Parts: sequence; C-alpha cells; structure tokens
Amino acid sequence: MTHKKRKKAIYLECMAIKGAIKYWQHWLIGRHFKVFSDHKPLENMNIKTRTDEELGDLTYYLSQFDFELIYYPGKNNLEADCLSRNPVLEPDNDINEELKVINLITLEEILEDQKQNKDINLNKRLIFENNLYYKKTKNNNKIILSERLCKHLIQETHKNFCHIGISQMQNKILPYYTARNIIENIKKICKCCEICLKNKSRGQDKIGLMSHLGPARKPFEIVSIDTIGGFGGSRSTKKYLHLLVDHFTRFAYILTSRTQNTDDFVKLTEYVLKDHDIQMILTDQYPGINSKNFKRFLEEKNITVIFTGVNSPFSNGLNERLNQTLVNKIRCAINEKNNKYAWTTIAHDCINKYNETEHTVTTFSPKYLLKNEDTSVLPKELKKNKNTNRLEEDRMTAFKNSIKYHEYNKKLYDENRKQYNFNIGDEVYIENGNRLNRKKLDELRIGPYKILRKISNSMYEVNTGHKKSETNLFHVSKLTPSPNTSDEDIIVDI
Repeated sequence: MTHKKRKKAIYLECMAIKGAIKYWQHWLIGRHFKVFSDHKPLENMNIKTRTDEELGDLTYYLSQFDFELIYYPGKNNLEADCLSRNPVLEPDNDINEELKVINLITLEEILEDQKQNKDINLNKRLIFENNLYYKKTKNNNKIILSERLCKHLIQETHKNFCHIGISQMQNKILPYYTARNIIENIKKICKCCEICLKNKSRGQDKIGLMSHLGPARKPFEIVSIDTIGGFGGSRSTKKYLHLLVDHFTRFAYILTSRTQNTDDFVKLTEYVLKDHDIQMILTDQYPGINSKNFKRFLEEKNITVIFTGVNSPFSNGLNERLNQTLVNKIRCAINEKNNKYAWTTIAHDCINKYNETEHTVTTFSPKYLLKNEDTSVLPKELKKNKNTNRLEEDRMTAFKNSIKYHEYNKKLYDENRKQYNFNIGDEVYIENGNRLNRKKLDELRIGPYKILRKISNSMYEVNTGHKKSETNLFHVSKLTPSPNTSDEDIIVDI
C-alpha cells in the first residue's frame, strides 16, 4: 500500500468510498443511499464521467450504485476522522534514521577531572554527593568542571545540537555545570565556530559604516553608469537601457541597445562628453565596462574610473534609486490604454520628464541645475519675469540639501553597525556570490582569504585568486573577520 501514499487526495478519498461500499454492497445494491465526505472536490464530481485513467476506473465501479455525495466539513466529521488518523505501524529497519543518543561527557571523565582539579581541594564549601562535587546555588546544585573539560563539553554540545547559539548553549549547560570562565568560553566558542561563520544568516555582527564618494561640488565631477535589462519584446528588439547620471545636478542620460558591450558604454560616454567634461565615473563591474578597450578609452579622455565592490550595488546607490524611478515611469506609460509606442521611445520621453521634475533631495529639477532652464509649470509669459540670476546660489542650496540627506541616512544605517579596521594580512570570509544565484543550502560565506590592500575605510582588496584586481574588491559589509583576527582590531560601538 505504500505506493498509494503518493496518490492525489481525490484518488485516496475515492478509494475509501469504494472500500466502504464494497464491504456493505449486499445492503446497498438496488437502494438509494447517501455518502458523506469531508473532501469538497467530490461533492459535484460526475462519477459517470471518466477523467484520468486510475480515477476513471474507480468512478466506473461506483457508477453501478445509486447514491449521492454530500460534503460534510471535517470539523463535523469527527468519527470518521478519528478512525482515519489511526496510524498503520510498519517495520522500519533503516539504521541511519534511528535517533542516536550519546553522552557528551561521561561520568568517568567527570570523576577523573575532579580528582585532578586543584581548586576543589581548596574550597571547603562544596557539596559532596554520589562521589561528585557540586557547587550550591540558589536554584540547584551544579557539577564542578575544570575549564579544560568545560571547553570540551561546550564544543561537543555546540556541534551535536546543530550549532545552537549563545543563549541556547547557556540554557543547555548552565543549569547543570559550572566552571571557571564558563560564560566567556560559551560566547567565544560560538563566535569562533567556522561552520557557523560560513552558514548562518544571523548572529554575526554587522560591520561597516555608510560612506560617501566625493561629494561632487560641481556638475560632472562625478557621474555613475549603470545598466537595466529585461525590456525586450515591448515593440522593440532592444533589451537594455544604459543610464548615466551626474551626482551634482542629478541630470540623467540614457542609451537603449540590444547589447551591453564596450561600444554601448563608449557611445553613451561620448554623447555626454560633447557638452561636458567628465572627471570621474563610478560603476559596477560589468564586463563591457571592465574591459581593456573601455579602460583605454577613459584613459585617453583623462577620466578616472572607480568600480564598486563585488555584489555591492548599494555602493552605486544614486543610480540604483534612479533605476527604480525610471522603470516605474516607463511601466506606467507603456501600460496606459491605446499606447502603441515602443518602450525605447517612451523611455526617452520619461527621462526628459524626470530631468524637468524637482528632485526630492536637491529640491530643484536636474535640468535647471545643469542648464539654468526654468522647468516650472508656470505659463511662458510668467516665466519671463522670474529672476534667473540665482543659479549659483541654488546650486549651493542643492549641495547642502544633498549633504543633509546623506547624513540623515547615514545616522539610520550606522545605528546598529560597527566600524572594523582590517589590516593587510588579516583573514576574512567573503559573501558567496549574489544571494539570488545561490542554492538554498550553499554556504553563505567562503574563505578565509587574506587582505591584500586597504583602498578606503569601506573598500578592501582580497586575495580570492581572480586575475582581474577589480574582481577582488569587496565592500567592508561583505567581509566577516576570521576568528584568528585579534579582537583588539574591533572599534567600540558607534
């Protein structure tokens, strides 16, 4: 019958009805009767209609009887439910599934440990009972262990109970045992467990405070480049939208294309360079940007490029936020009724509207801060009377607003985080790729690897073995210090 356990519920319910009717058939043949079932799909099922092969065979057998199916909720069907819950005990000879009960430390080990424990002989207040020494406490008497045996007990308990945390370890051990530095050793062993460091998603200290590139004090001192994919099929063969945004004015440029290779990023950059001088580009590590050809192009234009850390899109936060805004605008526009334009046309219209909209951080529209053009919704006649000589003053206000907004976000972000200073040669664990690409049971962190270079307080180069140095750059929030790293490196909580 074990193969029937894998059948669908409706098949099993029909099997139960067939079994009951077959047992009482000598009373039921030629008579109209009712069948009560707590399986709702059976209520309106036409038993004379064959569905799938196996269910059809059952319904064909039942069709010779004159009865009606009535749905009876499970909460009211207690008698039948009671019988159906009675387990059928089957022999299980699988040794691997048997629960293994072991003693983490034996009585002999405790007795031998207490014989060699010099502290016990010096303390006359202890309780001696059943050949064991106990320490009297308010709630109960605790067995005395040496620090050496206590560490062994802590390690075995932590391992055998699936790497439980500090609080659970204390609840497991402290009611029965006492030893010197027992709480400190529980904390240390739990925090230094390599298996926990690699596989637990919780329990690790959050390190790394929010930092700020720049800030930019004039237009195109710093710009960001990013790519948004997944646009294919909306009345266009192009799939990608490449985005360049100025950090100071928040003015944005876009380029739509079928690919995301070097030529696309060169074309976008050259379009901006026609009217402005770019000094620095902040970007994620796209193959097209991290290529020799694009780096050579930037070197010829005297443009510095800074790559964000591996799997750290938040380092390019200004672009990431604008990505969401732009995609929302395009989605709204393309799903309006009677809209027959390609998404590429709509995207250019949306970016123009964005540049003419007052930014929530700077409080000015990007187009005004860059080109000194009035983008208000006033009639043209009234715009002429506006004072247009306040651009520099408004730019300074926009800069101060950006700093104020960053400081507010930094306060929230840093609230439960620590600053950690890694040194060259320190060993760290790094995040195992992007969490969206990991399998459920893959390790969360891999390592340990050594720190090769400190680039800034938030960026480090780690020796992961990759040839390109950019692929070895990691944000400090993606690093977890190895237990071998000295605790003296940790700075007090902010």
